[in-house]
Formats: sequence, C-alpha cells, structure tokens
Amino acid sequence: MDLALFPLQTILFPSMKLPLHIFEERYKLMVRECIEESAPFGVVLIRGGEEVGEGAVPHNVGTTAKITDIENLDEGRMNLLTLGVERFRIIAVTTTSPYLRAEVEIVEQRREAVPPDTLARAEALFRTYLKLYLEIGNQWTRGVELPVDSRNAADYIAARLELPHGAKQQLLEELSPTARLDREIALISEALPEMRVRLEAEQRQRTAGFGVLN
Repeated sequence: MDLALFPLQTILFPSMKLPLHIFEERYKLMVRECIEESAPFGVVLIRGGEEVGEGAVPHNVGTTAKITDIENLDEGRMNLLTLGVERFRIIAVTTTSPYLRAEVEIVEQRREAVPPDTLARAEALFRTYLKLYLEIGNQWTRGVELPVDSRNAADYIAARLELPHGAKQQLLEELSPTARLDREIALISEALPEMRVRLEAEQRQRTAGFGVLN
C-alpha cells in the first residue's frame, strides 16, 4: 500500500481525533491530492529532525488518518479534522519530494482474550487519573465511558495519557491489548501519587489569600 506520510511531534491512535493546521506548501499539495483521491495519509512520530523544513525522519509505525472536515483559509492554508483509522508499518520510503511517501503494510492488533480484571483495573485507574488531571486544571467531567472492545479501550486510554512521546510510541507499537493495558496500569499507578501532590499544591494556591469575611 502506497501512503503519503505526515511526520509530526505527536502520536495518533486509531479512533482518536486530530486537528491539524496545514500551511507548508508540500502539505497543502499532499492534502489536496488525498482529497482528490479520497485517500488517507499516515501520521508518524518524528524520530529525528523537525516538523517544518526538510529532513524529518519518522518512526516505522504510525496510524492512517482520514480527513473528516476541512476549513479552507487564505493563501491555501487549511484547518483539518482527522480521525485515526488503523496502524501501519513502513516497509520502505519511496520518495521524499515534495513530501514523504512510503510503501506500508497495515498491522492488526492481536485477537486475544483480555482478562476481565485487567480491563476493569485499567478502567478504574484511568477514571481516577482523568479526574485528577482535570481537577489540576480546575476542570471536571461527568464521567467517561470506555469502548467495550478491549483493543479500542486500550487505545482510548493510551491516547489520553500525558506521557513522553517515546512512551506513547511504545504503546502504539504494542499489538497485544493485554500487554498494552498492563503497561497503562503501571504508568497510571506510577503517575497518581505525583498528581495528587500537584492537586494539593494547586488547591492551596487557589485558596491562598482568601480569609473569612465578617
């Protein structure tokens, strides 16, 4: 499968929405061609180099992105809304001009029975994580419903964790839903104590200077 590539400083997971602002001439061309051909493009994390300019070297595993909405702006710039569809692996880069294209293969997650207690623990920890994350930013939510399918649930959690790019890329490349959920359980468990300390500090700062009014 021949695929246009968009190297970015972000990781896209299947079923995740990703807004993009297109302003470089080569990516304006790429998007126009994808629209004309009703074709997806591939979002890949940059291994080396920069988003803007030449020389970006991508990781080998990324996610195909479907354009779901487009806003045309002045000078050919565009705001896109895209949706992650499926993982792929780069077999060979076929051209770098005017933008990267590669021969890729779609990679499927393993079809395996995830232990129910693993999924339940991951969901419970993620709910706690999300609640703390939002409270730190003085926000809240009524709750979150994870996808029923364990493979999609693992991706849902991975996409929403605040992690270094390398850690997220490892989750993207892990094709076992059980292993991915186990890793997410470990990452969240490690993050929660520090998040609770941050929340306490934020709450003290918000209430500092307020006294009792008589």
